[in-house]
Amino acid sequence: MFPHSKTRVLSFFLLIMLLFVPIAGAASNVTSIEKAELYKAPENTTTENDLFTELSEKAELYNQNFNEVPGILKRLVASEEISGKIKLDNGEMLYVTLLMRGGKIGEFYKHDTPNDPNSKFGPSIIVETDEKTIRKVLDAEEPLKETVKAMNEDSLKVETKGFFRSTVLWTLKELYK
Repeated sequence: MFPHSKTRVLSFFLLIMLLFVPIAGAASNVTSIEKAELYKAPENTTTENDLFTELSEKAELYNQNFNEVPGILKRLVASEEISGKIKLDNGEMLYVTLLMRGGKIGEFYKHDTPNDPNSKFGPSIIVETDEKTIRKVLDAEEPLKETVKAMNEDSLKVETKGFFRSTVLWTLKELYK
């Protein structure tokens, strides 16, 4: 075998997984599918331009431009509960939760404790970072590449639960190095 054949086989396996696992889930015995409400950022809730307000606006912008989001990212966040823990520049912590619906943001809210009191099952993806890293990503020309760079530099920690999510995250990191 050639030295790169193992890598090719692994790449082919990942491609098959990424393409067909979501299709297999769609072929289950679910009989009715309802369209979910999407996240809408609150209008002028504060005069202060805080990080949560900026993230709320970006969440709505993400949904509006959903057709431009890379497919691999859509698969990673599909219908997940994502917990965010962000250390703010002033030393305080910002705890947020994103409830994803079909890759779009259905709900986005903040809470006062590290564990979301509204969570029923717990997050399947946990993100830990700081305000400086978030602002670098928000200001970047290519936010996805900046996000992967921050993950590789360990200033953005992403923990996924389950083999499929971990594999998709690994693939995302490899594709957007």
